[in-house]
Amino acid sequence: MASDPGCPCCNSTMEMHGDAVGGHLHYCAHCYGMLTTNRWLDTNMDAQVLRRMKTAVFNGLDAGYSCPTCEGEMVKGPVPTSRAPIEVDGCLKCGSLWFDNREIEPFIPEIRELANLPDNDPLFPEISASLHVAKLVVADLFGAISSITKRKRDDSEG
Repeated sequence: MASDPGCPCCNSTMEMHGDAVGGHLHYCAHCYGMLTTNRWLDTNMDAQVLRRMKTAVFNGLDAGYSCPTCEGEMVKGPVPTSRAPIEVDGCLKCGSLWFDNREIEPFIPEIRELANLPDNDPLFPEISASLHVAKLVVADLFGAISSITKRKRDDSEG
């Protein structure tokens, strides 16, 4: 198995976490996707959840790309969750599963701690930056309105 496979979504090199005994998780720091080896899944995921997930994925359709680690055919299928189904991709050859950004969290909520991944929310920095800009615009707008109303009051008093 290659130690630095390319991400199937963005082609970035993925970081490898884990070991030969417990399996590997390949993490893309660019798009936040994760490729988990069959051994990693067996070690870290509830057996019943994993069985249901594999049944859904491996009875699915062609995903249109090859496995980043073994070049096997990837298939995809909808996996039920408490909210809505999540489409997960899996390799027919090695059993690895691909999860797009945050898709693994309904199945393993403690994934960031478990795999020692950075605690990030890729949407939050963008939202936070946008909120900061919006707050500045609103503050400037209210400042301008206050200035205009103050001038009108000053004009009417004087």
